[in-house]
Parts: sequence; structure tokens; C-alpha cells
Amino acid sequence: MLFTVCALSISEMGNAQTTDFRLRAGINVQKDFTKRFSANIGYEHRFNNFFTTYQALIEPSVSYEIIKPLSIGAEWRIMADQDIKRRIKYKQRGAISLRYKKTIGDFELKLKTAIQYGFDDLTNDTSNNRKKIINRNSIAVDYDLFGSRFTPFAGYEFFYDINNPNGGIINQSRTKLGTSYRVSKASDLSAYYIFENEFNVANPVDAHIIGFSYEYKF
Repeated sequence: MLFTVCALSISEMGNAQTTDFRLRAGINVQKDFTKRFSANIGYEHRFNNFFTTYQALIEPSVSYEIIKPLSIGAEWRIMADQDIKRRIKYKQRGAISLRYKKTIGDFELKLKTAIQYGFDDLTNDTSNNRKKIINRNSIAVDYDLFGSRFTPFAGYEFFYDINNPNGGIINQSRTKLGTSYRVSKASDLSAYYIFENEFNVANPVDAHIIGFSYEYKF
């Protein structure tokens, strides 16, 4: 009986939710070649595990507007990932996406679904050898403050692991709140907070993330 209780306690500890605090800073440059076709290149630096490890990633992407509210896109991510022992691994993944954008009064509704192939973002997932197929689905709303340079926004996203060995599972979600500030006609500066929740995986993490980004369009 005592052995059973101890085993259950150890099992619960091994799967207990832990908390992390993270910081992100990024820059994105967008070029509109035509009214329908655009290309982006982004760089982001992330500090994880209470700022003791980091990830540096570069992400080029393209987007094409099929009809006014609907566009398709493709992106590629190259990432340097440093662990707690200062070892660096280089990872890559690709993704295709479908986006819907609609203005309703002072609000702009954004819907996105994407399929990505390669690694995912789970902090303590040890199945790194498996090339994962992840379906990401998100909804976001921007609010246009009349007469102001600020645009508050909010969003929610969840991740569906399609080719999980135990069957498809939802294993991660993100809730995002923030605001952008129009620096000029071509550039914006944003600050945001993300609550990231992992579940249905070993060693799940609740992460509190503060981020800043700068975007320039030409």
C-alpha cells in the first residue's frame, strides 16, 4: 500500500505543471510586390527557462491574396536552440497557412489555420527525433482606437499534434494581449503578453511571456 502511494506521488510529480517566465524581441520586414503578393522576413530572439536559455530564429514567408478577405501563405523557420547546458541545436520547419481577415466597424477579425512540419515549440518534449505535423488554429481581434496611434489586440491559438503516436491530441494553447503603436505610416512597434499552456505531454509548462516587436512595410 505504501509503495503504491509513493509510486503515485512520484508519477504526479513527474507530470506536474511547472511555471516559466520568458522574454521575446523581434523585427519583421514586409515588402508588397503587388496588391495581392507580399514577402516577409522576420528575426526573433527568445529567452526561456527564467532567461537562462535562448532561441534565435529567422523566418522568411510569402503570402498571396486569393480573394479580398482570404489569403494563402508559406513560411520556413530556421532556429538555433540553446539548452540549459549551453549546447546549441539547429532546427528547421516549414508551414503552409490559410488566413481570413475582415473589418467589422472599429474591429478587425483575423482567423488563421496552418499546417507545420518539423519541430514544435513544446519546451520539455523529449521526442525530438519525430518530425511532427502540427495544425495551428488561431483567432485574433484588433481594435482601431479612433484618432489614436495605438491599436489594442487580443488572440487565442491552440495546437493539434496530428501524427502523435498515441493519436491526434491538442497539447498546447496561447492567449495573447497587447497593443501596437504606429510609429510612422510604414512602421509599427508592439508590446504584448502571452500565457502559454502545455498539456497532454510529459513535463508540461505554463509560461508567462513578455514580448516586443518592430514591423516595417515598404
